Amino acid sequence: MKKKSPLAITLASLFFQAGFTAHASELYFPPEFMGADAEAAAALHIFQSAGAQRPGEYLVEVFLNDRTQGQRTLTFTPREIPTQGYRSRDNTGLSACLTRELMASLGVKIDLFPALASLAEDECVAPEKAIQDAWARFDFTRMQLFISIPQASLHHQARGYIEPSLWDEGINAALLNYNFSGGNTFAGKSDSNNYFLNLNSGINFGGWRLRDFRTWSYYSNEYQTQQSRQRLKTYVERSVIPLRSNLVIGESSTSNQVFDSTGFKGISLSTNDNMYPDTMRGFAPVVRGVAESNAQVMIRQNGYNIYQMNVSPGAFEITDLYPMYSSGDLEVSVKEASGNTHVFTVPYSSVPMLQREGRVTYSLTAGLFSGSSDRYDDPAFGEATLLWGLPHNVTIYGGVQYSDNYMAEQLGLGLNMGAIGAFSADVTHADSTLADGSRHQGQSVRFLYAHSFSPTGTNLRLTGYRYSTKGFHTLDETALKTMRGRLYDHDEYDEYGNLNQDTYSDYYNLYNTKRARLEANISQSLGSIGSLYITGVKQTYWNSGDSSTSLQTGYSSALGPLSYSLSYSYNQQKNESNPSWTDKTFNLSLSVPLDRLFSWKSDSRSVYATFYGSRDNHGNLSQQAGLSGTALDGNTLNWNVSQGYSHSGNGNGSGGTGNAGINHRGGYGASSLGYSYSEDYQRVNYGLSGALVAHRNGLTQGQQVADSAVLVAAPGASGVSVKGATGVSTDWRGYAIKPYATAYRENSVSLDTSTLDDKTDIDSGVARVVPTKGAIVRARFDVQRGHRGIMTLTRDGKPLPFGTMIAGEKISGIVGDGGQVYLSGLQDKGTLTAKWGDKHHQQCAITYRISDREQNAAIAYISAICR
Repeated sequence: MKKKSPLAITLASLFFQAGFTAHASELYFPPEFMGADAEAAAALHIFQSAGAQRPGEYLVEVFLNDRTQGQRTLTFTPREIPTQGYRSRDNTGLSACLTRELMASLGVKIDLFPALASLAEDECVAPEKAIQDAWARFDFTRMQLFISIPQASLHHQARGYIEPSLWDEGINAALLNYNFSGGNTFAGKSDSNNYFLNLNSGINFGGWRLRDFRTWSYYSNEYQTQQSRQRLKTYVERSVIPLRSNLVIGESSTSNQVFDSTGFKGISLSTNDNMYPDTMRGFAPVVRGVAESNAQVMIRQNGYNIYQMNVSPGAFEITDLYPMYSSGDLEVSVKEASGNTHVFTVPYSSVPMLQREGRVTYSLTAGLFSGSSDRYDDPAFGEATLLWGLPHNVTIYGGVQYSDNYMAEQLGLGLNMGAIGAFSADVTHADSTLADGSRHQGQSVRFLYAHSFSPTGTNLRLTGYRYSTKGFHTLDETALKTMRGRLYDHDEYDEYGNLNQDTYSDYYNLYNTKRARLEANISQSLGSIGSLYITGVKQTYWNSGDSSTSLQTGYSSALGPLSYSLSYSYNQQKNESNPSWTDKTFNLSLSVPLDRLFSWKSDSRSVYATFYGSRDNHGNLSQQAGLSGTALDGNTLNWNVSQGYSHSGNGNGSGGTGNAGINHRGGYGASSLGYSYSEDYQRVNYGLSGALVAHRNGLTQGQQVADSAVLVAAPGASGVSVKGATGVSTDWRGYAIKPYATAYRENSVSLDTSTLDDKTDIDSGVARVVPTKGAIVRARFDVQRGHRGIMTLTRDGKPLPFGTMIAGEKISGIVGDGGQVYLSGLQDKGTLTAKWGDKHHQQCAITYRISDREQNAAIAYISAICR
């Protein structure tokens, strides 16, 4: 049966409801009072109650026990006379008919209910008829179905769980992301030009994703011209839903949970944590307790209520907890039916290695090593890792790495130790053969500790690496071609075309292996007066006095509308290239919204005044003050201007500086334009980015697409804004790209119906999608393009009976009082059918024509005869 238009049905219902006032528990009217004959009255029995609707198929959002289950197209049948003890919870006169498969996907224990277990695949049943104490309520206006089923009749499902059958692999499509930037520098004889293009292309076919990443760069000046093309990586991937895993074939990198992340060319299968609901990701303790009666359990962390549920008498177990913070004890209160409350505490801290009880996270990789520089060989290797959450807040983990020149095994333990924090420790044994043919064996011990001191608001995270022997090496060190050297990400040239030997990303010396590394990260909340942080890293090496030390500390706060922060950094390095180099830098930043400072009236477009200043121990000084803000509808334009002063400690490059720039985001991509100057140069820079998506309905242009995205399909509705996506609106055909979506989560896609023109209607302005990783999912909207009109219909000089169904191509409506019906999507002229019964004389055809004058009206008023 064709889906009915909620707008048309609701309006018709309002027409007849307006003439009646309900004084009883249920409003009733005899159809004969509407001027209908006996046969017509029989056909109108479904409208005898206020709010009654016609049976059929409707696209509705389903809620089970107040938790959304996504959108489904369901069949609604006329509600039978209620059985004793059952009370109708809506006045639509309809019952939702649910299949056994749908009931199972909602978590119903099918085997407990013979009425469900015996259903054929194509049969359906109302939940209240099959399950004791179940009920359903249909909110027709909002197209929402609320189902209540006792918890004892349901399998346990974590909060936020979405049935995998609702996950959408998306459409077949080809994708091209592009990002171009360029600049022209004017500095007398040192003029130069540089351009950079980043291309990310791909093809989606079913559940498979092909991705390719390439770059092109160009640089020129008076002396030379250089350009390069580089392919960064190419791979194919897909979700393996039964395993909650991701399969990658091609060039990618391993996870860094157990071993350091390593680039590879090969194949990898690993757990995808995003496939689990948020309440089952990461680590959280299992909260166990006992209720003496029907009770309410509430859990608080750091003063915030993070969980609440009702439990039956007896032991209870909460496994789908989602703490708000990585540390902070959990306060559990159990409020009994009598009003008595008992409280207990579950200590909680977490480190990255910890897994929930029963969770297994793994990765398997095989292929060729792929380094970031040409200083690496590409030996074949394999890697396997495993993390397993055990009872009592314990996690064991480990892994192996193997190649012709390398073998490493790791074993570790993570533990939530309650009131004294969380801890993990592991040991790795490695057997390595280096570039000079020498063989080495060694061990590495690593530990991580985290704790939150709730009363003081202090968070402590301490990481220590210690290499107990000189012979420990990592896999990437065994892949290096030489024992010492410099790693270059890419070649850079000076203004005369000579290779710049000072531009390298890292220096390595395998004769001097890393000895010990200590990291500390401490943050302190100071309440209303701000927050403070301190981070530090110390690295030492064997066989030399080489070392590196880094320390950062900062304080941030606000004074009325003024936000400010102070920071200090200290960096020291000692190695062969830099015998002793120390850098100390002070930074100050200020930001204030001028509309709040001067009590300006603002339409959500704040103008910020900012200041930034820094000074280091080498005599370098930089100061900059500026303004920034947004403009245009939807704040699609960002702008900024600034003026500053810089002074170089070596006497070069001192003087005034200035910047100005704009950045615009629209439905076809983003663009930027900027200008900057100093005493020595002037520079113009510009950029253009976006995406092209080719699909079965054509080619759609939009902003750069993230991992998962949505193709908005509203054919015929052009220029309609997409809510929640800055600058995005449908193109001339009615298509748009919402450039980002969260994989394995329900994403709401909404059109701003206030931007529709007078000739366009949309049945529902909201669609919900659940994309898989890398999917481009279609969010389709049913568009009615044409005139909106109120049509007065007569037959044999009399108005058509109330409740008469009017239908045409993509048009439907219900006649209200006086033979009037509201219709949308009307063409300049056409034919409709009217039906108020099954017999031949209860049907007729309507030929209409909208006058030229009415065609320009927002709502056309039309009179027509039904023959």
